[in-house]
Amino acid sequence: GNDEVQVRVFGFFVVFFSFSFSFLSLSSFSFLFFFFFLSFSFSLYFFFFFFLFFLFYFFFFFFFFFFSLLPLFLLFLSLPFFPFSF
Repeated sequence: GNDEVQVRVFGFFVVFFSFSFSFLSLSSFSFLFFFFFLSFSFSLYFFFFFFLFFLFYFFFFFFFFFFSLLPLFLLFLSLPFFPFSF
């Protein structure tokens, strides 16, 4: 019916936006890594601050990577229940 098409389109947009967001966060992480490496060079504060930053960003990226894979997994689970009616 019409509801199945709306659910499939909505799931595609959720997967697309979450994967693009995780890709953007990964590229911003590499940019921030070079920025901190150039600005703080080799001080002791840099190592301590970068360790905290890397720990925070690892949990942050793992959180968003898990929630970007979750709708894809749910979409694969819901595919047998929705017959293709395009």
